[in-house]
Amino acid sequence: MDRILFYDGDCGICTRSVRFLLKRDRLRRLHFAPLQGTTAQSLLPEGLRKELSTAVYRRREGAVYLRSEAVLYALIDTGSAWRLTARVLLYLPNGFRDAVYNWIARNRERLSPNGACELPTPQEREQLLP
Repeated sequence: MDRILFYDGDCGICTRSVRFLLKRDRLRRLHFAPLQGTTAQSLLPEGLRKELSTAVYRRREGAVYLRSEAVLYALIDTGSAWRLTARVLLYLPNGFRDAVYNWIARNRERLSPNGACELPTPQEREQLLP
């Protein structure tokens, strides 16, 4: 498993983002793990696990991306049409992209509607790590 997106497992927007990526990852390249889980504990340094407002994407051994880069590289790796949009967005300055990401992260409780999340299919569950 060389492509793991770590996310805040208690965040509604984060969970919905994982569902979005799962539906577009037709080749099933990506895996997902909550920052609070045992996979993150074994693979990430404590500092990254404690920062729950930061998505962390471990693309391959040694390559780790944070915040907007994490999301965009995960989109690229889905192989879906969204990869084209992600490639274009990578040309925007990182400071601008992360400012937007950070604003969403700060306001995620207000932006995330209440209600139950859709349960993953058995096939999608195989991509979810503890």
